[in-house]
Amino acid sequence: MKLYHADEHLECFQYSTVDSTLEIIPLAKNEDFHIESEFTIIYIVIQGAIQITCKRSLNQRINKYEIALTPLHSPSLIHALENSIILKIKIKVNISFCAHMPFEFFLEEYGNMRNNPDLGLLPPNQRVTDFANTMKEYIEDGLRCSFFYEIKIRELLYLLRAYYDKYEVSNFFSPIFCNDLNFSNKIYENLDRAKTVKELAHIINYSPSGFDKRFKKVFNMSPYVWLQEQKAKKIYQEINTTKKTFSELSYEFGFSSPAHFCNFCKKYFGNTPGQLRKNNRERASSLFKESKKLNVSNEKI
Repeated sequence: MKLYHADEHLECFQYSTVDSTLEIIPLAKNEDFHIESEFTIIYIVIQGAIQITCKRSLNQRINKYEIALTPLHSPSLIHALENSIILKIKIKVNISFCAHMPFEFFLEEYGNMRNNPDLGLLPPNQRVTDFANTMKEYIEDGLRCSFFYEIKIRELLYLLRAYYDKYEVSNFFSPIFCNDLNFSNKIYENLDRAKTVKELAHIINYSPSGFDKRFKKVFNMSPYVWLQEQKAKKIYQEINTTKKTFSELSYEFGFSSPAHFCNFCKKYFGNTPGQLRKNNRERASSLFKESKKLNVSNEKI
């Protein structure tokens, strides 16, 4: 299906920096695919059948529309038993099923369940099957915005909560019922309270050195780089969705001067904040005019 205004998507910071959070992987029969372990990963087999080897789980067969999960720090080998298509999903967001069902509930209620400590498995479910097929179509259309992907990942987590029994869900996520999950959740929960790595470490009661070591283990990057990336996303959104002056934004995000704020934008977005806002307004104006012309044309018809 045609993706309208594709050039605008390609120019967007959220779009251009997407790093295969959701990815379609086609595999020929007997083809192998190696996956590293920077993130927890969910696999949905859209076509064919595969085998996954992860730690002590050897050659676990995953059939069409079945779902598998491999935890953080678990390199995996996928072997295609047939010509196959897989939807691969990196779980980078804070895991939560909904506002009234935090992930910690499962840690407390079902934390002792360990059907498979290395690999989570779920049987097919029509709603999740529909989700996977629709995501395949979105990706093939070229709709690859990281903001959109984050929303869809949260949707998937909610679907798992809504359409599977609690025991099935807890067993599926059992490979990541560990302190690493608690640590990452604390990071996301306190992200808006800290402006520096030192402040964030203090809030969750870690020494600077201990925090740095633990953070790199869980997120596979330094806390400084990760915080800068989160900061860049928020700044981009504020520039394009508010009328705040750049001096206000500079102060709000802790820059020593508007000049430093401008340099930050050039580094992360390739343009000054003024040009970013101008480009966004021009795109919005163009969309409005095109929409108005289309409405007039439809009325004549």
